[in-house]
Amino acid sequence: MNTPQSPLSNFVMRFAEISDQVGKRLHIGCVMAAGQDWVEVSLPEHADLGSNLQVRFLPSDVTHEVKAGWRADDRIGFTYAAGGPPEEHFAGLPGLLDPRPAFLKIGH
Repeated sequence: MNTPQSPLSNFVMRFAEISDQVGKRLHIGCVMAAGQDWVEVSLPEHADLGSNLQVRFLPSDVTHEVKAGWRADDRIGFTYAAGGPPEEHFAGLPGLLDPRPAFLKIGH
């Protein structure tokens, strides 16, 4: 007997921890989209993070220095200061990868 595919059968979520320069956790959000030199993480628009930020993609222990680049009602876009995760980190996740570079995202 065949069962119909659930709309969520290919659904995958990745989470990112945003921390300050000394490693204090500021927020854990869902990765909304990612590119080669940027990442967007869910964050309420009223949240203020400050500067000198780091992002860590859970469950990894590796942090990446980032700069806040753009905001929307439900997310913040970061550009990597010194390189992000390997390209294959987000491979195979439908709808997550965006090939546009950060400078095209900043204009939105």
